[in-house]
Amino acid sequence: MKKIVAVAALAAVSGFALSGHAHAAGLFGFKSQLKNPPPPVNYQGQWYTTPDGCSYSRAKAPGYAPTWHLIINPHHIGQPNARKSCPAMLSS
Repeated sequence: MKKIVAVAALAAVSGFALSGHAHAAGLFGFKSQLKNPPPPVNYQGQWYTTPDGCSYSRAKAPGYAPTWHLIINPHHIGQPNARKSCPAMLSS
């Protein structure tokens, strides 16, 4: 019985990974890097909005390049909510 449950769980996970591949790629910022380029390296602002309306917040650890994380509800900077087409993260 344990084997059957394990195989069923593996099949469910594999099916999700295959069917959700495009969505998963978008979640990790791999999709549409050219469509949503990060701001220039010398950009010093905390928030950045791409030309197609996706808003990001800057995060930077010492010794590393900044990363830009999607803001789901950027009402505080006067922008609309994020859409499914917005990558979750942009890297410089």
